[in-house]
Amino acid sequence: MGKFYLAMGVVLLIDIILYSIYPLFNNSSPSIGGLTNFYSYQIILLFVSTILFAGISLAIKENGSRKR
Repeated sequence: MGKFYLAMGVVLLIDIILYSIYPLFNNSSPSIGGLTNFYSYQIILLFVSTILFAGISLAIKENGSRKR
């Protein structure tokens, strides 16, 4: 279980860093697909976070981590 928590911590740190760099973008009114940059960035990070957390969960599950 230690590897699981370490991997989740690393992914959570990556997620926090990605969300923290958003204010560095200085755009007046850009849009992606009709949505403002803020909402587009949130949706993209939602998918990135889902993929990262699912990948860690599946990797730990496949390596034989069992409940006792």
